[in-house]
Amino acid sequence: MKYIYLIQSQEDGYYKIGVSKHPSRRLLALQTGNSSELKLVESYQSEHAHKVERALQRRYSYLKKEGEWFGLGISEEISFLTDCKQIDESINILKENGNVFI
Repeated sequence: MKYIYLIQSQEDGYYKIGVSKHPSRRLLALQTGNSSELKLVESYQSEHAHKVERALQRRYSYLKKEGEWFGLGISEEISFLTDCKQIDESINILKENGNVFI
């Protein structure tokens, strides 16, 4: 299983939404190429990590800055784990009901 993570740049406040088996290692890898201090805000483990990530990135597409970096607000940060869980549960329900698109 993998994790959907939320990493924040301390310089500009932007957030990165991504997937990794080891979010803390991913943070270190991102930090290597970034002059701004980065902070792992949250992570959520799921067998559908890539689908949850894509759903979140689509949800916040209007806040997209560059790549997987988004100008989220505090409300999005606070609801991150809840949002991940709701999306994950929806995917499970669709899968259990034989949805061919899942």
